[in-house]
Amino acid sequence: MTEVTWQQLDKRTIFVAPLMPLLSVIGVVTLIVLVRGWERVSFWEPAITGGIAVALFVANAWHWKTTRYRITDTHVELHSGMLVRKHRSLPKDRVRAVDMSADVFHRMFGLSVVTIGTGRQVAESDDELKLEAVSAGEAERLRTLLLHRGDAPVHIAPQTGTLATFSPQWIRYAPLTWFGFIAVAVLVGGLFQLARTVDVDLWNSGPIKALVSFYESTPLLIAILATGAVVLVLTTMLSVLLYAVFYWGFEITRQSGALRVQYGLINRRSVSIEEKRLRGVQVDEPLLVRLTGGARVKAVATGLTKKKDDNDKWELDADLLLPQAPKEDARKVASAVLNASPPTDTVLITHPAAAARRMILWHTIGAAVPAVVLGILSTLDLTPWWIAQLLLILIPLGALIGYGEYRGLGHAIDGDFLVVRWGVMPRSTVALQRTGVIGWNIRQSIFQRRAGLISVTATIAAGSGSYTIRYADQSDGLRAAENAVPELLTPFLTRD
Repeated sequence: MTEVTWQQLDKRTIFVAPLMPLLSVIGVVTLIVLVRGWERVSFWEPAITGGIAVALFVANAWHWKTTRYRITDTHVELHSGMLVRKHRSLPKDRVRAVDMSADVFHRMFGLSVVTIGTGRQVAESDDELKLEAVSAGEAERLRTLLLHRGDAPVHIAPQTGTLATFSPQWIRYAPLTWFGFIAVAVLVGGLFQLARTVDVDLWNSGPIKALVSFYESTPLLIAILATGAVVLVLTTMLSVLLYAVFYWGFEITRQSGALRVQYGLINRRSVSIEEKRLRGVQVDEPLLVRLTGGARVKAVATGLTKKKDDNDKWELDADLLLPQAPKEDARKVASAVLNASPPTDTVLITHPAAAARRMILWHTIGAAVPAVVLGILSTLDLTPWWIAQLLLILIPLGALIGYGEYRGLGHAIDGDFLVVRWGVMPRSTVALQRTGVIGWNIRQSIFQRRAGLISVTATIAAGSGSYTIRYADQSDGLRAAENAVPELLTPFLTRD
């Protein structure tokens, strides 16, 4: 085995990595000065700021000095630390993901953070190495070297085979997502946290008092309409802004047996998905996006997600193939990725009416629970009756959602793919390669048996790990499982 020289991270990371946290600290101190004035700023606040700045640069210099990495014929290795020395390695043939990200400062200095992972769907740090940071050229070399394996020398080829690129028209779907509401909640929470930091009582401030006075002097209906209009405008503006920040410059290309997805206005992200670990695609249609002819496409592939309790934000949207965009663009991307006519558009088998009755019943019961609980509390004079009466509106809404869930059910076999659809908010349709199904889980409750229904779950080592044909007719569900993967389920079936 050829001896490979250990390499260092890019020296510029010593100065670039501290910039973002340092600017945050300087911003808070500046705000304190503006609010309090120089006369009320103590010696310790600027002293602490300077100490944090020095500590950040020293810590990053220490990290750069003590970190080494190399790629041998068999392993990817990383050495870090001085007092506590760490040596971590990944088998080279197990590497399934080499993702690159770069915030605005990294991009200014031509740097990139490289995350190398084995693709295991767990939250274990031993299955991931992170290099913070290397030059953009070195990051591209690592991605090509680790993902494009072969006996021939590795050459960095220009990206070819563009499947989709960002269109400003996609932004019209931004107000139909949760982006704006989440941004408003974060903005309000951050504002109150910042007020506590600079010792400002927002509740007794002029704007808050004026707002309280407005609600006290305005009729309830007008106040509700005005609040709704303000929230609508604010969420629309923020959702459009966030959509542009997240997905501007989106591009998906096919290159040397891999799909490469790049996007981001401020923080640029690049995710590579080997086509040999692709097991299908999933098309999500949130209710409002679906009503306006839009959809979102995700990859069903091994090694793109982690456990929900994992704190590593890098894995968010690792399976993204197309953000909210016109349905026609979603069809084109799904078709190009699978190299087939989009199976997600195939005609699905309708599930029996018994499924509709069950779903409407369970959703109605769930929607009635809050009204019943508040009604009981009202009889005990703990809550006013009008709240329980108002919650009665949830019952017909629950029934409507249950019917919508039923209308979203369906399954089919289209060539090499098993197609399953479910949900209403959002409605999801997944097309799975039949060769990727490794097992079946059959579930039938006592109520399902009486109604002739069955739930059949396909187990697959990719995506969420399992996809269920819900409340299907018993014969249809078992037939779909048997035909999707011949002979896998046959030994467990009894013919009539």
